[in-house]
Amino acid sequence: MTETSWVALLIVALSGLLSVSAVLVFFWRREIEERRRALRQQVLQTTLPLRLQALERAALFLERNDPNNLLPRIAPHTFQRTSDLVQALFQLVQDEYLHNAAYQIYMGPQVWYALRTAKNTLLQMLQTTLSEHPPQQTPPLVWVECFKEKWRAQPTDPFQAALAYTHREIQRLVEG
Repeated sequence: MTETSWVALLIVALSGLLSVSAVLVFFWRREIEERRRALRQQVLQTTLPLRLQALERAALFLERNDPNNLLPRIAPHTFQRTSDLVQALFQLVQDEYLHNAAYQIYMGPQVWYALRTAKNTLLQMLQTTLSEHPPQQTPPLVWVECFKEKWRAQPTDPFQAALAYTHREIQRLVEG
């Protein structure tokens, strides 16, 4: 064999090897992408129910602790002292918040921030009403009416805003 035929044979062999390598890389990448897609699908099947459950719990927290629902549920007329009523309100909201805190990892950050803002606004409003209407001087039902007036005077209801975020997040998850 001559030198040119060796070079030609080497070129043909290298181009064949390069072609086979390119085909193998193509199929290898496709296989990796297919595995990633399958893994994403498996993660979605696992986390979607957890995320929906977390958002359901967020909506439940917001509904239960909205002052329009919270006050009738706690029955202010059954309290003899305003300080006991306010302490019960604080305790109930904090307990429910802590009970649902673990679910925050499955919620979008906007939903969790809105939920936390609603809770903090409620507690702050309870505290403000308490400082403006001391429990020693204000009967429980009068104090509740003062709180309701203050709550209604807000430009926006933080519980309704948080609930809207929650519903949008659920819609986004369901629609895919």
